[in-house]
Amino acid sequence: MEQRVSGPRLKMWQGCVAVVLAAVFLFAAQFVLTFLQYTLTFFRILDAQVAYTIASVAYWVLGGLLGLKFLQDYVLNYLYTANTKQMRVERVYGPGRPRFMEDVYFSRLKALGEPEEMKKRFPGAKVLRATLRRATLPVKAMAYDSTEGMKILLIQPSEEMWAHLQTVLKGKK
Repeated sequence: MEQRVSGPRLKMWQGCVAVVLAAVFLFAAQFVLTFLQYTLTFFRILDAQVAYTIASVAYWVLGGLLGLKFLQDYVLNYLYTANTKQMRVERVYGPGRPRFMEDVYFSRLKALGEPEEMKKRFPGAKVLRATLRRATLPVKAMAYDSTEGMKILLIQPSEEMWAHLQTVLKGKK
């Protein structure tokens, strides 16, 4: 059984607006950082070369964070693949190939339920998130034992996938 979790696609005009807004943000950031650079140099707080370096690094960091935000919100998808022994979670960036994230072996599965319930039941467990903010499916949690200790995987399964996982857990008991 396979399920791909993705947010709603942007319409052409929405994509154009997002790109224009990103360009306006980066232009404004460049303006502010250049002003900051000249201010620090004018009042002799920093040497001109140091102020230029700080402004340049800050601009690239802001651009990188903006790019990462776009990747997470508009390009990233998750692929859940379940068989009789395990569930594999993979990241997919756009039309690219799936990239491994986590394997959950059903023999090590401890519980299924709501995220808050699992966090209370297994305090100190490492929480992995394979969910998208823009996807409409509800977030569910899987608690399982791994070689690194207890983990809680947050997923957004379809009704069919969730029923399969519950059947597997009941069959284990």
